[in-house]
Amino acid sequence: MACGLLDVRCMKTLAASLVVAASLCAPALADAPPRADLKIRFALRDTSTTSFDVMVGAGNPCATANEKHSDREVQLRACMTDAGHLDVSWSTRSAWGEYSSTSSLPITRGAAAELGSANGPRLTVTVQ
Repeated sequence: MACGLLDVRCMKTLAASLVVAASLCAPALADAPPRADLKIRFALRDTSTTSFDVMVGAGNPCATANEKHSDREVQLRACMTDAGHLDVSWSTRSAWGEYSSTSSLPITRGAAAELGSANGPRLTVTVQ
């Protein structure tokens, strides 16, 4: 069937084809990482328990928290990735020794993960 320049059926078919092609080429919304700002709570247990809150989001994908005392030092860094993960790097130093770790966690509101050594410092990460 040949289509004329003003044939309505052909124009509708062409428009429907363009819509289907565009929807097949668009990225899936479910796979998109969260774009809203997220509050991340870190609770570190070692010689004492200390909590840190940081914000990460599309406008500021990375946040840091540092605490330094004469007998203890803590450094944290959290970055959102385009893949919907939170990359967490942290280290602590105290009288018992030093510990550092890097992890990548899926970003889900309400999710919590505990990182660290079995009998050393433990870091609980909660996405709020």
